[in-house]
Amino acid sequence: MRKFYVDTCKNADDDIRALRRVDVSAAAEVAATLQLIEEDPNAIDKLTTHGENQFSATRLNVKRWEAAKHIGNIWRLRILDTPATPYRIVYGYHWETRTICVLAVVKKEKFDYDDLSSDISRRILADWRAL
Repeated sequence: MRKFYVDTCKNADDDIRALRRVDVSAAAEVAATLQLIEEDPNAIDKLTTHGENQFSATRLNVKRWEAAKHIGNIWRLRILDTPATPYRIVYGYHWETRTICVLAVVKKEKFDYDDLSSDISRRILADWRAL
């Protein structure tokens, strides 16, 4: 029996659909990785520990979103050595409900982690607050 849940907010679903239109391979890798996360009983520990982690043969790099730590338990991961490496999956961990919520899938160059007033940051944080 699984002891956690993985959810994807509407905006993140939209991000994945948009990614599929411009980079099918990266979108497929994101979808496959989210499936691996959902199936891994140690996912919460892996996704809330800074550094590299394995999900099956997939290597991930995990970091906390430091600029937003006062707002919530929000992290980002990148899927290493794949077509999805230039993209970041931003997610939050809601410990009360043991839910990992995917908040965004963004290209690294388009997301400044230190700028909480950017459009994407405001969207992510609004989605987090709405949970």
